[in-house]
Amino acid sequence: MRLAWVFPVLLCCALSSAISVPKGVSITSATRKVDISSQVVKVSTDFVLQNNGDAELTSFIYAIPSSEADHVAIVSASQGKNGNERLKINVVTVDGASSDYVYHKIDLAKGVAVKGSGELTVSHVSTNLLKPYPAEITQAENQFVLFNGDAHVGSVYDIAKEITTFQLTADSVLSFTEVLPSKRTGDRITYGPYTNQKAFSSAPVTIHYENNAPFVVAVSLERTIEVSHWGNIAVEEKVELVHKGAVLSGPFSRLDYQLDRRGSKQPVVKAYKTLLPGSARDIYYRDLIGNISTSSVRKVASNVEVELRPRFPLYGGWKTNYVLGYNLPTADFLSSNGDEFHLRMKAIDRIFENAVIEHATVKIILPEGASNIKLVTPFSVKRAPDSLHYTYLDISGRPVITFEKDNVVEKHGQKFTLKYHFSSMYILREPFIVVSAFLLLFVAVIVYSRLDFSLSPERRQD
Repeated sequence: MRLAWVFPVLLCCALSSAISVPKGVSITSATRKVDISSQVVKVSTDFVLQNNGDAELTSFIYAIPSSEADHVAIVSASQGKNGNERLKINVVTVDGASSDYVYHKIDLAKGVAVKGSGELTVSHVSTNLLKPYPAEITQAENQFVLFNGDAHVGSVYDIAKEITTFQLTADSVLSFTEVLPSKRTGDRITYGPYTNQKAFSSAPVTIHYENNAPFVVAVSLERTIEVSHWGNIAVEEKVELVHKGAVLSGPFSRLDYQLDRRGSKQPVVKAYKTLLPGSARDIYYRDLIGNISTSSVRKVASNVEVELRPRFPLYGGWKTNYVLGYNLPTADFLSSNGDEFHLRMKAIDRIFENAVIEHATVKIILPEGASNIKLVTPFSVKRAPDSLHYTYLDISGRPVITFEKDNVVEKHGQKFTLKYHFSSMYILREPFIVVSAFLLLFVAVIVYSRLDFSLSPERRQD
């Protein structure tokens, strides 16, 4: 679900020219929350900025440790209490800064005046940071993972006061690094408050704790959206799932599985819930064998919730694949102004909670005759060459727009806009072809019935 205070940003892959840290800027307070209760690491930091420089502060430099940067899926930022402004973010290099960090320049919607202060919230989501330890477990054992992080907030600015809280899944912690003052309270570990920290202060920490959340990763997802101007949009997803948690060691016992009383604390996936648009209908769920009937559908708020239950439970190292499809009414997602059309849909659905998709491919099949196509996405994607798709009654083929994205998480479930030109005359082309074909058939039958193919004409009897 998309949170109201989270806003999508564009991360530029190319590094821009180096920038300098403005003098006189500091952080009055930094409150960081790190959620490591699932397979993804969610970091949210509230900054209070102080500008004692000689010019208005129009941007903020956000630092992410280099060891984590390659795992970052998305960065988002909001400013002020409402935070309705979309903030642009670029990856930059910083003059004289430590090479232990990757830096992101955030353009502020409202600058911080000289001698003034301002608030800013920056969030990012990382994947594949949690490592199962031990890497193999038996069916009866719980899963423990290692997290390597830092007690301090990475910053190019001095910080007057900071505090970091790590949210765990349970109070079962085997060990954690102490950086005084630090404490553990139930399922939380708190580092700080620390005062008067210099820029680039660092104190590495390791947390070894129990985490039985499903580490299920969609290795590949191929999403096909076929648009029809006759009132229907067909969506189909082909998904390959792998449980990348601690690998199951030893044999699997169906009896022990049925008798296990740990419930949700088992490091196994019995079922997961997918959220579809509220107008989804004609839903189907199948694998290579055929339809899977062990699933249920119910209406939840503005969505349709589909509980998908694989044919077998997924333990560490196990995998499965399936196809999920449904139809949508065109009127809910396609708008027009004359012959100009705008398709606005989510790039991905929420296939399961805290999902990680290693590689996602989205294909959009437009009606034959669509032209002047322009794709606008809320985040950077790799655009594949356009192609053609042929189906019944097609002559020139239907345009197929394809884009790809690696390291996709739930926050990427944002809407793209596809603009194209489509003449209203084209919508009558297929009915005209069908009517013309039947007309030609009837004419051919009539002509054929009146032709005489005998070798000699029949003689009439007087």
